[in-house]
Amino acid sequence: MIKRLALFSRIMLALGALLLIPLAPSIASAKSIADDPRLERLFEELKTAESPLEADRLSGQIDEIWRSAKGETAELLLSRADDAIGNKDYSLAIDVLDQLIAMEPEFAEAWNRRATVFYLSDDYGRSLADIAVTLALEPRHYGALTGLGLILEELGEDKKAYEALHRSIVLNPYQDNVKKELETLETSAIGQTI
Repeated sequence: MIKRLALFSRIMLALGALLLIPLAPSIASAKSIADDPRLERLFEELKTAESPLEADRLSGQIDEIWRSAKGETAELLLSRADDAIGNKDYSLAIDVLDQLIAMEPEFAEAWNRRATVFYLSDDYGRSLADIAVTLALEPRHYGALTGLGLILEELGEDKKAYEALHRSIVLNPYQDNVKKELETLETSAIGQTI
């Protein structure tokens, strides 16, 4: 009974956070990393990449722009958070990312990384809230869209999960893990409308 209540609470928090997603664009400023002219070209090239190797190179360049968007100090803090995540010290990772977000509230990658830590901690509500901010700051963030899809799938929202994962794969067609999730959702949804 207690496990059911805990699961119910997590689901309700996550569904509540979903309501924030349409409001998230108001969080983004007029000028964000999404406005970087290099990104537009890289995303166009990524959509038409002819091989996984080319797609990896292009997505690596996109990731580097996202990662370095706010300068060396922010990038250093992000690296420290990544080290903590690698060591499964999620509490430390959240502390570092909280500080980074306080310093650089328009740093989409910091919000995305904290969303990942919340996801790894099974805190879907806060993860969804941070994904909403990430997508408000950088609507093409395929990693955030993938995270959104995985959480929605966990919550049994298969149609919405499919939509998020589909948006991710359109942006970056060479994500094998996302392709597999889409296939799983398509298979599980036979007889349902997706």
